[in-house]
Amino acid sequence: MTQLILNNTIVLPETSADKYRCYPAQLTQSIDMISGRRVVEVRGNVQMIEYAYDYMGNDLLRQVLAVLRGQTSFTVSYLSDETDTLRTGTFLTEAITQPAFAFSKAGLPYWHNFGFTLREVTPHD
Repeated sequence: MTQLILNNTIVLPETSADKYRCYPAQLTQSIDMISGRRVVEVRGNVQMIEYAYDYMGNDLLRQVLAVLRGQTSFTVSYLSDETDTLRTGTFLTEAITQPAFAFSKAGLPYWHNFGFTLREVTPHD
């Protein structure tokens, strides 16, 4: 089953054992008033996606990191708990768990403990 597609071309392998999450979260901003009070402004809801994978080959990892480490938003097709089909939206990288070298096979590196969190760019109700 396809869970994530980055930039309409990079299909990530299916992950299991609680390593994929997709959920709505409130996008908020704290504002300090002149009186000293702090208020929280709710701007809307955004989709959050968490993904982790144990061992990833070098070629795929480099493609994914190029997208995630870029400073721009990108298109993501994702599996949501609200529908059986993939949804598509524009996301930014919120966090990356940097991969560690695990082993080499046929002279190519494999990377271990890779993960990331994405946040939808535009809030909705």
